Amino acid sequence: MLLWSMLIAGILMLIPGSHVLFAADSRQTMEGAPPASEAETLLVGIYFNRTLLDEAIIYRTGSGYWIPFEPFLKKSGLQEESRTGTVARYPTDLGTLLFDTRALQSFESEQCISFHDLKTSFLAKPEFDSALFAVMLDIPWRPGARHERKRQEPDIKAPPGTISYIGIEAQADNDFSGTTNKNLLLESSGRALDGVWSLTASGDPEVRMTPSRYNWTTFNKNLAIRLGTGYSGSYSLLGSTYMTGVQFGWNNHSIVRKLDAEQGYGSEMFLNFDTNQMRTLEGSAPSGGIAELRFDDVAVSRQRINLDGTFSFPNVRMDSDLRKTEVYIYERSINESPIKTIDFSQSVGSRSLPPGEVMVRGGVGRTGNILDGEPGSTRNTEAFTDILYGLSRRVTIETAVQQNALTASPDLLTGAVLSLGSNWSAALYGARSNNRSGADLQLDGRYSDWDLSYWGTLHEGGFGSDTVPREENHSLRWTVRPAEGISLQAIGRHQTEADSLVLGYLLPAASLSPYNWLRLSATPHDDRTYRYETSFRLGMHGRLQGIYDNEVISLDYQHDVSRELNVRLVNDYAINTRDVVTNLGLDWYPSSGSSREILATLLSYSGGSFGISGSWSRYINTGLRLAMQYSFNMNNAANLSTSTFIPLDATAESRKSLALTLSWDLGWSNRGFIPINRNEVTLTRGALAGSLDIQTPSTISASDINDIKILMNGRTIQQRQVNGDFFLGRLQPGIYRVSVDRENLPIELVSEQKETKVEIKNGAVTGIKIPLYAQYGAAGKVAGNNGDAIADALVRISRENGDVVVRATTNQFGYYRIDGLRSGIYTAEVESVRGISMKSTLKQEFRIENDYVFDIDLKAALP
Repeated sequence: MLLWSMLIAGILMLIPGSHVLFAADSRQTMEGAPPASEAETLLVGIYFNRTLLDEAIIYRTGSGYWIPFEPFLKKSGLQEESRTGTVARYPTDLGTLLFDTRALQSFESEQCISFHDLKTSFLAKPEFDSALFAVMLDIPWRPGARHERKRQEPDIKAPPGTISYIGIEAQADNDFSGTTNKNLLLESSGRALDGVWSLTASGDPEVRMTPSRYNWTTFNKNLAIRLGTGYSGSYSLLGSTYMTGVQFGWNNHSIVRKLDAEQGYGSEMFLNFDTNQMRTLEGSAPSGGIAELRFDDVAVSRQRINLDGTFSFPNVRMDSDLRKTEVYIYERSINESPIKTIDFSQSVGSRSLPPGEVMVRGGVGRTGNILDGEPGSTRNTEAFTDILYGLSRRVTIETAVQQNALTASPDLLTGAVLSLGSNWSAALYGARSNNRSGADLQLDGRYSDWDLSYWGTLHEGGFGSDTVPREENHSLRWTVRPAEGISLQAIGRHQTEADSLVLGYLLPAASLSPYNWLRLSATPHDDRTYRYETSFRLGMHGRLQGIYDNEVISLDYQHDVSRELNVRLVNDYAINTRDVVTNLGLDWYPSSGSSREILATLLSYSGGSFGISGSWSRYINTGLRLAMQYSFNMNNAANLSTSTFIPLDATAESRKSLALTLSWDLGWSNRGFIPINRNEVTLTRGALAGSLDIQTPSTISASDINDIKILMNGRTIQQRQVNGDFFLGRLQPGIYRVSVDRENLPIELVSEQKETKVEIKNGAVTGIKIPLYAQYGAAGKVAGNNGDAIADALVRISRENGDVVVRATTNQFGYYRIDGLRSGIYTAEVESVRGISMKSTLKQEFRIENDYVFDIDLKAALP
């Protein structure tokens, strides 16, 4: 009989949706049940989740404790749902508990259950507390069947599909000699066939617009599929190839967290461990500040932070090398200390998986972009499969096979990522390509006061293709932080090709910040020369920076004259040629220091020649930005730029030119096209765009309701409004309760609707309009014919058509006040005094017109 009971219980466990919890085989308990005569009786308290619910006699034997079973069921609230043989079913919110009642033992004619069965069958975790002389039961479930949560119905649904956004970046420049250069970048994305599509095209619209990136991606919990352009490739040892085709990713736990939720519109990344591909570095920071991208402490690009508090550096190569990749965030100008530093440097542990997790990625297609229209382009077949498995908490193994487009033969890869204690990680890989071998070893150790990183690769001659020589490359970086503000490094490189030394050095580096106003650094280049940098903060508003690099001495002084005006003076001196270049830059924020509008001017002087450049940039709203730049003879000012669209390493040609730039992001929602930031709408996240609309006539303009907080599920989400328009991006799919923070509204404005339930879908923009109404008030005094104030008089306010709007009672001094009146014509009269109806001797008609009115005095004859 017992065998049949266990068999039935096992079958029940396999029934989908039964949520059976059957934790242990009870035969061990039944076979070891002690005789009742050997039990010791104890009167104890019974605690359920630290609450005393009962006092009962329990029994202690040599094998443990036993408590009465029926009182346990009663106090815990469990009710038997059904029984199959001797196996009883007890529904809970976590699933159904199964218990074989043959495990019960009778003590003094009372059925009892052992601590063992309470723990294994009922998950109760029982303990005997000798101090309290009580049984403590820790129960994780609640009695009763699991209730399916009723799905919320949104007031506003997400758009069903088609287009989610259109991004336009149009640039044109003219050199006043008949040459006009034009470029148009189009970005678009949307939902179709339960997936998200994305398209990028660029070029001269009068010549040719070339699709450079296009794909469609769909996914569920475990599987993701992408059609279109992307990168093949596994670990960086084999490299990657740009291709057009189909890719897939499968994870036995969840593929969603491996999809690159942080990617922006410029990213080709499919899964977030593809670190050897181009990636968009993004983050959040104060609106109007400056984001500065740095490689090994050298600034390579800067940009103004968007009004919605986001920055984006697209197409950054994220190789798994030892380069330190950081983004410095400045609140206002770069002569301040950065308010935070975001480290994007790669780690060998980025490919590790939790124990038991399996990640499979693969794809097949043709090399290159099949729509690039390049005549004579050679297309080869590209195919790859990559499998990662979390063998244990410290070991992840990986194997891959990839079609070599050059040799038309498969490349093989195998390796492991190891966690060596709490501070060390390593990656060891081997590969075969073109019948030649290659190996890769990375080692990374991180402690509170020192770090050590090593990366070594070895390729036989012909690895990858017949023309590749034998290569060996070793990189070492050891960083020691002996004290706060002091960082000392040893940086080494050893590189050979065909047994010839290409690079070989081991050099020191240092970064010293003994005071918060002083920073010194020395960093070596591969040619064994150094870049020396000194930075002084001069008070709260100034900074002086000196740089010596490649036989050029640069002095850079920056000063914030006011919130509206920043000044920068740069002088470069070339030691070899004795050339001197002096640049003066002015940044003016005419809108009371707001970053929505910037006017920048740059003057340059060298060898008796002057140059000038000026630019104007303005955010019209969240998604629309205009910029114009004029340049004359600015070939000597390549290290400065008056345009936030140009990176620091851009160069200006020696000519005069006029450039215009338009950047416009429009999201398509159930409200039509609305301004957005397209970086915030991704494969796995959606966005909400809306506006605060004043519905009634008012002197309050849209600019008066900037920065009113928008609440989602009662919490403030970082956002910035421009003229009442707001945008919230990177939202996980779901239904949100959206409302406006009423406490921060101007006193005249009210929001009648408390909150609106809004649906958000990944890859889509949901639109919402929150109506606001301007309301004012009236006040006056009620007096008798003799002029004495009348208390407790009920004043009635009516519209022109006679409808009563509101009533108010006078205070002890005869004064009343009415709020919540919109613009219009009203009539005030006394309806009663101390509960006695009466006619007022005077009705007062008044008009509300965008303001409060006072002295609406009334007279009433006392009864």
